[in-house]
Amino acid sequence: MNARDEPFVYRNWEMHRLGDKIEDDAPLDLFFDPKALLEEDFEILFVEKPTSIPISKFSRIFDILKRKARVVAIMHEGRVPANRRFYDLRWNLATVFDDRFFNLYGHLLNADRVSVVPFPCHPVIYGDRHEARRELNLPLDDYLALAFGIRAHGLRSIMPVLERVAKDTGMRLLLLVEHERLRREAEALKKSYDFVHLIYDAPSFNRLYTYLHASDVLLLHRPAADYVPISSTVHLCLGALRPILCPDNNFFYGCDGVLKYSGPADLEAKLRLVLEDGPPEELLKRAKRYIEEREAKKIARMLLELA
Repeated sequence: MNARDEPFVYRNWEMHRLGDKIEDDAPLDLFFDPKALLEEDFEILFVEKPTSIPISKFSRIFDILKRKARVVAIMHEGRVPANRRFYDLRWNLATVFDDRFFNLYGHLLNADRVSVVPFPCHPVIYGDRHEARRELNLPLDDYLALAFGIRAHGLRSIMPVLERVAKDTGMRLLLLVEHERLRREAEALKKSYDFVHLIYDAPSFNRLYTYLHASDVLLLHRPAADYVPISSTVHLCLGALRPILCPDNNFFYGCDGVLKYSGPADLEAKLRLVLEDGPPEELLKRAKRYIEEREAKKIARMLLELA
């Protein structure tokens, strides 16, 4: 994302992407600076996705932190954490997003209490489609489908469906490419399909919502995962109140206010529906209700009250 950190942000550790798989992170030379944690004054410390931090180094100050604050683990892990050092830490509270995470490892967490706290949603932001398109210099009258956060090769399996719809409706597929390393496969996809329009941008949240408001539909074609997943993209983007089309699999478990498709034929039918008729009113009502139940400030208050 092209945005600067807020003044209160301290980048004091290096993320370990495989933290839920590794058995012991101690041999890894991961950066961790405990200074801010030890010197700042606070009453609650939330540690989000704790197995991604250098636990072996964090554990050295854990008891000091617990003497001055309540320490909370917000679990994102989709697998049973493998790092044995994680289980040596006794948290005041641990939270999981839904019953799948709770059933997977809730009984294993070393915490005084384990609670379910849903994944937060970005609040609703209303926007005008034509105004957003003018700001982004996009065609005002074409049907526009947006795809981002997905590697281009992940769309290959549904491209014949999108091509048929594009030929009949004039739809364009806006593929938002956020990382330089993903350009080659995105450009290969564009060479194969002339209705694909590439946009190289890693937008801020506000600009992302401009892209969403400019679009007629957001395509999130993610395959089922071999772990317990949750779609942060749905929770981030639902507040634009644009139809979100996604497969009916475990990646979108529990998500409401989205259109789930069971296969290529169902995808084609629902894509044509939202392009030609606009978002169903009932879908928007469900999306607003889902957001209201999980709006970020509400989830923050829930965490504070539990802690």
